[in-house]
Amino acid sequence: MPELADRRDTAAPGRPGSVRSPVRRAPGPWRRLSRAARRLWRRLRPDSQIGAHLAGTVLLTGALTFAIVGLVALQRLNQDAAERARAVSLLSREQVARKLDGEARLADARLDGLFDEAARQTRFLAQRLDIVKAVGSANSVALRELLAPAAVTGDLDALVVTDPQGIVTGSSSGPDLLALTEAVDAAEIDLAIRDVLTENSRVRRRAVSRMFQLTDPLRIALGLPDERRIGQITVEPVFDDFGDAAGALVGLRMLGPSEGTFIRFSALTKVGVAVLAGGRSVSEAGEPVAGLVPRTDLDEDGLIVSADGARVARCVSHDGSLAVCAHSDGAEVGAAAQEIMRLGVMQTRSLFAWFLLLAACSLGLLVLVVLGAVRRVTSGLPQLSTAASAVARGELDVPFRASGLGEVRSLGRAFETMLANLRESLGRVRQLAFFDPVTGLANREKMRIDGTAALAGRRQDVAFLFLDLDRFKSVNDTFGHRAGDALLCQLALRLAGFLEERRQTGALGHFWLGRIGGDEFLIVASGRLTCEGLRRCGEDLIAAVSETYTIGSAHMAVGASIGVAFAEEGCSYDDLLVRADIAMYEAKRHGRGTCTFFTAEAAQRVQERLGIESDLRCALKAREFGVHYQPKVSLRDGRVVGAEALVRWHHPERGPVPPGKFIPVAEEAGLIPDIGLFVLERALEEIGALVARGHDLAVAVNVSVLQLEDPTFARTVEDRLAAAGIPPRCLELEITETVAMRESEIIQGHIARLRMLGVRFSIDDFGTGYSNLAMLARSPIDALKLDRSLVDGVAGSNEQQTIVRTILSLAASLGFETVVEGVETDADLRFLIAEGATTAQGYLFSPPVPIDTFRTFLEPGRLQELWARSGGAARRPRSA
Repeated sequence: MPELADRRDTAAPGRPGSVRSPVRRAPGPWRRLSRAARRLWRRLRPDSQIGAHLAGTVLLTGALTFAIVGLVALQRLNQDAAERARAVSLLSREQVARKLDGEARLADARLDGLFDEAARQTRFLAQRLDIVKAVGSANSVALRELLAPAAVTGDLDALVVTDPQGIVTGSSSGPDLLALTEAVDAAEIDLAIRDVLTENSRVRRRAVSRMFQLTDPLRIALGLPDERRIGQITVEPVFDDFGDAAGALVGLRMLGPSEGTFIRFSALTKVGVAVLAGGRSVSEAGEPVAGLVPRTDLDEDGLIVSADGARVARCVSHDGSLAVCAHSDGAEVGAAAQEIMRLGVMQTRSLFAWFLLLAACSLGLLVLVVLGAVRRVTSGLPQLSTAASAVARGELDVPFRASGLGEVRSLGRAFETMLANLRESLGRVRQLAFFDPVTGLANREKMRIDGTAALAGRRQDVAFLFLDLDRFKSVNDTFGHRAGDALLCQLALRLAGFLEERRQTGALGHFWLGRIGGDEFLIVASGRLTCEGLRRCGEDLIAAVSETYTIGSAHMAVGASIGVAFAEEGCSYDDLLVRADIAMYEAKRHGRGTCTFFTAEAAQRVQERLGIESDLRCALKAREFGVHYQPKVSLRDGRVVGAEALVRWHHPERGPVPPGKFIPVAEEAGLIPDIGLFVLERALEEIGALVARGHDLAVAVNVSVLQLEDPTFARTVEDRLAAAGIPPRCLELEITETVAMRESEIIQGHIARLRMLGVRFSIDDFGTGYSNLAMLARSPIDALKLDRSLVDGVAGSNEQQTIVRTILSLAASLGFETVVEGVETDADLRFLIAEGATTAQGYLFSPPVPIDTFRTFLEPGRLQELWARSGGAARRPRSA
């Protein structure tokens, strides 16, 4: 036993009575591990506090893990064992259910075979010659002698013969044929017999087989036992030698309490079979079962349990009246689950023991690895901390390279990637902040920076060129915004190339190009600049911009207007930009497609325009506008038939403001719809009062495209007509030819709705634009209004006469009335009357006048009196 003593002494040194030996003085594995841990601790401690905290955390975690993991693992393993047992129990139950379901279907097939054989036997007997002859002779004695052995041979309970009228003429049992006939009628078998004997033939033979439950009278008449009550009845026709139905043979196959086919099936499959009808057992085989309620709508794992719980079953339906059930011992379901539970408990104990051993070994190894790797892992943290602090101060150029191990190295790489992405993102932010995303040119903010720098450090002349595209909105409306963006990109390349070429030729020193708005571009140029040189440069630039652009398969063109402003001493970027903008608007005012320099007069005009715009807004609120009416005279009888309503503005300080001065400002400011609504309301109110007094008048009101594009315009006109109490036929809305032919659902819907109401429409200024005669013929209008430029001096101009004569003839052929405006001389009037014009207005009759003056024209002979007194010399001022 010396080996045992040595082991005991080694395991417990210092125990009293033990023998000291050299083996006992050697340090044990735990002591060696403790010393190694202390040495590693001393290594880690001076470098970082993370190592100390990490080592302490690992050791504490190990101690807690040993305390917790056992309980958790044991509980979890027990739960797993129970879950496996339940799963196996469910699986076993499902397997039993599937097995019994299959056996029930096989038993049902046996039952089908039993009844099919009975039907075949009945058909065979119905075709036997001796039986056919006996049926034809209606000899009951002969029939009984033939049918009785045939029923036994064919495994049939009874055979009954009837004549074509359904009267029983013979049977295999039961001598009382009269009672049997009454029982057959009461059981409604005669219906099946008539069905078979009706329209039946030997060539296309037809029989009836169905489930049948015996009535007591029929059972007694046939002499069948009480327990054989349900089965199958088969009715076969019996044909004589001539192919006629001589009668019918009825075969009955009733189920007995114990059928041989089920007994053999039960012995083969080791399961019980029960055929149930209405919850009552009709036939059984195998182990008896009591209290079985058949159900055929169960899930795949569903089982029917007997009343005593000893048997489980699955049932299938047979012809809707029977249930064929297969049943077995219920103990089969739970036996497998109990065995699995026992095996699970054994596995749980074994796994738990191995788990504890592996957990202890893994934890010990983890502590050793963590303590050894802490120093190397945390070596990159100081550098990472320094770099992060530098980035926090905004120093993105700090050098950094990831070091260390594990997560520290991953963190360093992530920081390195983040730093690179941050540098790239700042570059993209700078691109988005200072450059236009569509054209790639400098944006408004970048141009402000560059322009301010150019003005601050300028040693040469500096000028701002403000370029605004003409007709660019029509490109977007016609071809879409994507095509518009493509055009802007081509334009940017064209501008940059043009300016670079001028820089290389010395016409420009330096230039900065940017897009500061939707279709607005700014060029900041420096160098030896002169007005004449910049004018030529601007004109050439306009020519370059106006060249055709090809976008896909489309060709489009735009124009440009350029405003130029020279920098003066002390002039800021914003001041110079405003001046260039003012000059650009001057260029547009002069007809677009021009280059204009900033002047004080232009600034004054802009200031005046802004003042007019502000006063217009105030005038709308204060309702300072007035409406004057220019009479419209019938050229047939000289009667005033209406008037055109024209807006007038009397400023409290400026006095009367000509329409040609404030109407363009109102159009640019978007105030035309409000002014148009005011004119409509006032005209309907004042002319409506005259109509109410019995005057037959129509008032014409100009309507802008902005008003017609308002979805509520038609409803607004209807409301104003109702409020004024004026008939819709007394209102005429004047629209331009472009608006009338515009393919807009909203505009055309308004026109159609108002014309249906009775409002008239006329085309204003006809003959001054491009006319589409095909569309004109289909336009929903009532009158054409000839522009004054065609009428003024028409009596002395052959060309004008031809044009006016053509328009009047065209209007007459299309059924349009004609209104001629700007009639100022007797000669012009006589020509128009001779050519068939219907209505005229102009200074020959009267200028636009207030409603009080217009009211006097309605007096009998008043207009002719005024006309005669003026001698036809009243003329319209050109500025009105």
